Amino acid sequence: MESWVVFLAALLSFWSIVYIGRQFLPKSFEIHPFLIMWRTTRFNSFIDRVGRALRSFWRVFWTLGVALSIGGMVYITYILGRNLFYIFFKTESATPVSPLIPGITLSLNFNTLFFFGLSLAIIIVFHEFSHGVAARAENIKVKSTGLLLLAVIPGAFVEPDEEDLNKAKKSAQARVFSAGSTANILMGLLALVLLTNSNLVIAPIYNPDPTGIQITEIVAGSPADGVLRNWDIIISINGSPVKDAESLSTTLSEIPPNSTVLFSIIRDGKNIEINFTLGQSPTRNASYIGINSFPYYVPKFPFVPPMGSFYILGSLSWFYLLSINIGLINMMPVTGLDGDKLATILLRSMFKNEKMAIQLSNMVRWACLIILVLNISMSFVLFPSFKFG
Repeated sequence: MESWVVFLAALLSFWSIVYIGRQFLPKSFEIHPFLIMWRTTRFNSFIDRVGRALRSFWRVFWTLGVALSIGGMVYITYILGRNLFYIFFKTESATPVSPLIPGITLSLNFNTLFFFGLSLAIIIVFHEFSHGVAARAENIKVKSTGLLLLAVIPGAFVEPDEEDLNKAKKSAQARVFSAGSTANILMGLLALVLLTNSNLVIAPIYNPDPTGIQITEIVAGSPADGVLRNWDIIISINGSPVKDAESLSTTLSEIPPNSTVLFSIIRDGKNIEINFTLGQSPTRNASYIGINSFPYYVPKFPFVPPMGSFYILGSLSWFYLLSINIGLINMMPVTGLDGDKLATILLRSMFKNEKMAIQLSNMVRWACLIILVLNISMSFVLFPSFKFG
């Protein structure tokens, strides 16, 4: 049975149980079809302390965030507009644009779901926390905070007092609305800095020079299926050392498909040798194993798990990609996104004629929505097999 069918059946079963049993949940839970919301005020005092403690600093910081958000708004709109041009007139240069939907555009293997879920949770928390801090720095009350689950997408929210927010100056509103995306972009850039210095990140607990490749996933039906195992560490092939993807590719390029080779591997802490018959790559004339792998770094301490470096650096990679992309998309002036509120404030500040400002805001909103929707819908047409992770 297709994995997406199993996933859909499990999803519908879960939401049916939640909806039927909603009367047994505490009053702090709000249940709607495919939506759970949990509200609380227990984090309000912490947000208040952080926002009010360095009020002058936060106002300067989030003002810079407004400038960053405006730049991001222009940049992402240009990128998606250019990609839409490529989709219709230069297809070979087009890039798929798609939301990550588990089972459809996102693989359902454990590692992918782990990285996706962990990264998304951290991104959402920082995003909403930043909105709350910016609001309190502007003396805008925070009514509540909470968590939500929309179908399969986890989320969080900070609920500012609408009356206070509407009474605030336009500059204060702009700082509040741009805070979340600003935090996402800056946190994503921090993750990128750490990734470019990955050896320093893992050096305290792992030797920074790889000594093999660690199998993180085995492709079903491939030559490796049933022969190799997840977390096997390949040290050499026919005596040639294998330390990373490049050395693996170089070694395989020198061996014809369907050849039997000798793998030296570490399995469960023991060195063993396996005779392995290579396959033919499904995409090119080259030898093929059928694995996803990651460089193996030797732990410095016996209590450190061998696969830890994969999860540390993998989490950073996913966090970087998701944080930057979510931050940029959220800057678009599209209904429901922070960029829409920011663009409306900017246009109302630029034009004294309120009616003209609203008309321009609607035009920009619809134009950007069409660009985004066409990018996503045409991506499903042009790249039907696209799947991330």
